[in-house]
Amino acid sequence: MLFGFIIIPLLPFLFAEKDTSQSQPEAIQASTTVPGDIIIGGLFPVHEKGEKSPCGHKIYHRGIQRMEAMMFAIDRINADPNILPNITIGAHIIDTCSRDTYALNQSLQFVRASALNNIDTSSFECQDHSIPRPRNNYTGPVFGVVGGSYSSVSLQVANLLGLFRIPQISPASTAKALSDKTRFKYFARTVPPDTFQSSALVDIVKSVNWSYVSTVYSEGSYGEYGIEVFHREAQERNVCIATAEKVPSTADEKEFDNIIIKLKKKVNARGVVLFTRAEDAR
Repeated sequence: MLFGFIIIPLLPFLFAEKDTSQSQPEAIQASTTVPGDIIIGGLFPVHEKGEKSPCGHKIYHRGIQRMEAMMFAIDRINADPNILPNITIGAHIIDTCSRDTYALNQSLQFVRASALNNIDTSSFECQDHSIPRPRNNYTGPVFGVVGGSYSSVSLQVANLLGLFRIPQISPASTAKALSDKTRFKYFARTVPPDTFQSSALVDIVKSVNWSYVSTVYSEGSYGEYGIEVFHREAQERNVCIATAEKVPSTADEKEFDNIIIKLKKKVNARGVVLFTRAEDAR
């Protein structure tokens, strides 16, 4: 979740951006499925936040890039008969729309799929005396989940998936709290926690001989936990903080202008350290 790094995806979108020219905007497609013998869940911020709805119509390129990486890996595994012979991996991918509460609600699809698989249908019977069967869009139980991207999303979802013993691995969530195995036994990640990133930022500040800096951080677990560690490390190494400005999750242009005005008032500050999400850094 390092800020300021954006990759333009090269592969086709699984989630199409809807045409917003209509008088009544269309609903955003919230999920997509690929059939297979083993289903892997995916949680990615394919769309950015909406103003009047959970999902906006603007595509979030970093989320698309991570989703494409997962689909590419699945395609390569399925194409190699030596890895999983006679077994096909499928996917059930959900758009988090960069919102933790929305992602939590959508993740119930993973839980329902796993719960339905464990139901004993022998005690149920349809009115025509046939055996109950799942609907056509039922993809089967989810054996694991890749994602989320934002730490706030992973924190919410990990609590839910852990109750049903569904493993979760994130490629980007760096919040220190996620390292607590007593709370998140089934969570893992492929990136280091914020403590290392914060220490590295202090190293950079010291290397350029700055002793007085301002900080800007995003609201939420990622920015707040990360900047807390940075401030602590900075104080221990004789770096003073001129001002610390928080970017609200619903910040508009006026909010950003106010933050910039406050930063300019600290004329003696040698620089500004950002611990923000990509959209806040822009």
